[in-house]
Amino acid sequence: MNDQEFWLTFGPLFAVNIYVLSALVVFAFIYKKVPQNEEVQDRHSSIILNKWIREYWMWVTSPIFKVLVYFKVTPNFVSGLGAFFALLCALAFAFHKIGLAGWFMVIGASFDFFDGRLARLTNQRTEAGSFFDSSLDRVSEGLALTGVAYMYHSHWLFWVGMAAYLGSMLTSYTKAKGETMGVDYSGGMMQRPERIAYLGAGAIITPMIAYFAFPALQGMGWVSSVNQLEEYLYAIPLAFVALLCNIASWNRIGNIMKLLNKKEFGSENGRPDANFDPEHMRSQNQYS
Repeated sequence: MNDQEFWLTFGPLFAVNIYVLSALVVFAFIYKKVPQNEEVQDRHSSIILNKWIREYWMWVTSPIFKVLVYFKVTPNFVSGLGAFFALLCALAFAFHKIGLAGWFMVIGASFDFFDGRLARLTNQRTEAGSFFDSSLDRVSEGLALTGVAYMYHSHWLFWVGMAAYLGSMLTSYTKAKGETMGVDYSGGMMQRPERIAYLGAGAIITPMIAYFAFPALQGMGWVSSVNQLEEYLYAIPLAFVALLCNIASWNRIGNIMKLLNKKEFGSENGRPDANFDPEHMRSQNQYS
């Protein structure tokens, strides 16, 4: 890859990354002066995707949110924009543009923050809107991971992509199914924002690592191009998500089953305990 090709490919990516990292430094100094966002404080956080990072991302993307409010964009339209960027993400992965796909993934996921926030601010919260948003979340994640699977369609890493797809869908499904059965279980790792963070951030930095590492690895014979090295490197965050999502899914299945057994039988093992009163449980369920 010559210098002209390098800057055509990575120039915009470097520019955006420099802006985001510079904003991160600025935010570190002004964090205590910025009002905390209630939505961020109420949501689940993890070691990587903690409340500080969430507050930073809400702050750095706030100009976009203000534009949406100014032009009176509806929350459903914002949800649709998120799905549209997920489609662009899938296409970028399919054409082996991993860095671009990462940014499309992160931008699309940001709209998932915006729609609910916009609905609350403009008093447009409805159950239909919430259902539409949740449905498009599944569409968006499915599109992105389908693009990843297509990128690896002729490689054994295809199965790693499918494992990530399965784990991601199962993590979301078990939570939704549990809620329909009266069990609210929202804990555990690898919720959607975390999956987006690992897959999106991994895709964003992969091209830069591949470009600088390729000269040293080229002589070993197992990589013939920067693009091929990108695909191997991106398999790292992909495998990480695949592994942890499936662990989280089965952990969630076990915990929800225990809660359902406790609700139905009064014990976690599926057998009634000595103080369990089924008539009382049936009368309670009539009003639940």
